[in-house]
Amino acid sequence: MRLSKKNSFFVLGLCAITFVIQAFDVVPTEKEINLSQAIENNSIIADIQSIGSYHGKSISMSLTNKTSSHLKIKIPSGTLFHPENEGEQTLIHLEDNFIALKPHSSYSGMLAGFCTEANDRCPTEGNEMKISQNKNDKFNKLANYLKDNNVSKSVYQDAIWAISDGKSIANIDASEPSSAALRKFMAVLTGQKNTWYSSPQNRHVDEGGNIVHETVVIKGQLEFDCKKNAKVRQDIYKENGESVFISEKYMTAHISHINYKFTMRVRGWEKGKYYILIHDGTDEITRYAFVV
Repeated sequence: MRLSKKNSFFVLGLCAITFVIQAFDVVPTEKEINLSQAIENNSIIADIQSIGSYHGKSISMSLTNKTSSHLKIKIPSGTLFHPENEGEQTLIHLEDNFIALKPHSSYSGMLAGFCTEANDRCPTEGNEMKISQNKNDKFNKLANYLKDNNVSKSVYQDAIWAISDGKSIANIDASEPSSAALRKFMAVLTGQKNTWYSSPQNRHVDEGGNIVHETVVIKGQLEFDCKKNAKVRQDIYKENGESVFISEKYMTAHISHINYKFTMRVRGWEKGKYYILIHDGTDEITRYAFVV
């Protein structure tokens, strides 16, 4: 039987509709589930280990989907990674991450984690890690801030230690506008004063796994008023008044309001409180305190 032209178009249209429906039908439905829940209900096998670092991509993770479903594994911000050895540092993950797993498939990759215990030892390479969820609301607020603001991960660790260990927010290098904004946020969050200077740290892990911290530079913006054409000098003193550096040079103030960048290397200096004394050779103009 020959089909009329009208019936032919109907059949072709029906085939096209069927093809479209079939195309949509083959798209798998992903089931979203938190990493901890997926481990607890035996949906996945998880092998989580330290790579021997305390910050950045410091966690090795292998996941295997044991189900016949497509899984979307969520690793939520605030996930804590605990090493087997209690003397080693617990790491925190600060950003939501998702891993897609096809049925019975596996995934291997690295995950960012940052130390929450500055005085404990760095996690050992190959150390198995267990997970839990953070209950410190300040970490949650920091994670929410980072979610809404583009901040370099290079300052994450100093922000975390300001919460977990009471480290100075001055260690957060405020050279970039985004880091300076984070410093202001951290000052409110931790109740610390937002210092005029940054004191970025040089760190290394010693043979015992301990993190050694050293202040290498003090840098920031100096701003003050003085008499026009004053011969401005800057000397450095310890908090007790003992001199560290007496300048033989001076700067002529051609305007009465002075604003300039200050940078000074302090590697090897004794830890403690210091101040910069700004004066005109006779009278003190102002002073700026800092900590090494």
